Amino acid sequence: MDKRVKLSILLTINNMKLNDLVDFVKSGDISLEEMIDNGLNPLLVSQVEEHFKKESERIVTEEDMIRSCQLIENGEVNAIKVREMLLSGAVTEDLLLKHTSLSQDMISRIKNYQKQQTPFVEWKDLPPLKSGYTDLYFLGQPGSGKSCILASIFYYLNLNGMIIDNVHNLKGTIYRNQLVDEFSYGILPDSTAVDGVNYIPIELQNNSEEFKGRKHPLNFIEMSGELFDKTYKGGISIDSIAAKDYLNNTNRKLLYFILDYHQYEKSKTVAMGASQSNKLQAVLALLDQYGTLEHTDGIYIVVTKSDLFPYGVNQKEYAANFVKENFKGLITNCKNLQEKYRDRFKIIVYPFSIGDVRFQNMLVNINPESPEMVVEDIIQHSFMTTNSIKRKFFS
Repeated sequence: MDKRVKLSILLTINNMKLNDLVDFVKSGDISLEEMIDNGLNPLLVSQVEEHFKKESERIVTEEDMIRSCQLIENGEVNAIKVREMLLSGAVTEDLLLKHTSLSQDMISRIKNYQKQQTPFVEWKDLPPLKSGYTDLYFLGQPGSGKSCILASIFYYLNLNGMIIDNVHNLKGTIYRNQLVDEFSYGILPDSTAVDGVNYIPIELQNNSEEFKGRKHPLNFIEMSGELFDKTYKGGISIDSIAAKDYLNNTNRKLLYFILDYHQYEKSKTVAMGASQSNKLQAVLALLDQYGTLEHTDGIYIVVTKSDLFPYGVNQKEYAANFVKENFKGLITNCKNLQEKYRDRFKIIVYPFSIGDVRFQNMLVNINPESPEMVVEDIIQHSFMTTNSIKRKFFS
């Protein structure tokens, strides 16, 4: 479920019918615990609990289980909910193997998965950014795929032995490790940090023949989509994204603006509020006003969920044309700012796919090409150090 839709539902849960609340819990979109945390009336809590108590006492027939298998195969139930169904006896492994495309390995991963709490904090609680590093900002609306992009990048770097640990922000290191572990396991839980932010400092080891062993010190900064929306509506302030000189410093910067291809296609038929383009244009203007673009070397427009592009297209060309045709205002603003700063920064469009996702949040096959493309540009446009001497390396 889209995070904005989820938040909207949670604000009105006390006005909903019991059947609707039960359906949200059954689908795995909203748990009863989340409803309680958001002020669900105690009477409604009791009614939901009573419903599931009676349902658990009802004998589940094989026909019921086969119907559940059909829902799972149609993508109407996410992997976390499948785990609950297996553990509660609402469905069996044998029937899943017979009536869905789930393999034994996938079922085992679902059964053994334990969701971890994401260690997000507020801006004011983060340590100052490491100076002399390149700051990489990942900006986009709720559900656009920022955490998945980071997970994909860190998984790729870890797989290729390119990460030198830095514990300047230990919570950031824990978050990075969690992203890699969950990504490699293949189940992508929904983000639960509504007002969260995190900062991950690392040194990226250059493995090229020419610069083998040299390092690129990087600050990865991610804020939740809800905070991005707040910045769009309320601007930049010292209580939010500008806290502790996160923007107002002399570090070089790479900005990643995340566009959700699936949400854009969906917005053609479903009203979804302010468009992605309008939000990104406004935040870009705010960053210019704040002086951030003075220190920016690259603006990257990342079109996520590119696995949903039409079959057989050239992904890079399709992404570039998709942005050119549907986000003309964003491109115009980027180019005007590029001229203003005398071509100091590049504007690059990427397609990005983490891989083949089934059953809403289960990663079946990992795509190595998207993170490799991003990492190559990070290496080309970030500081490189050797013998404690920092210098800029351009392709």
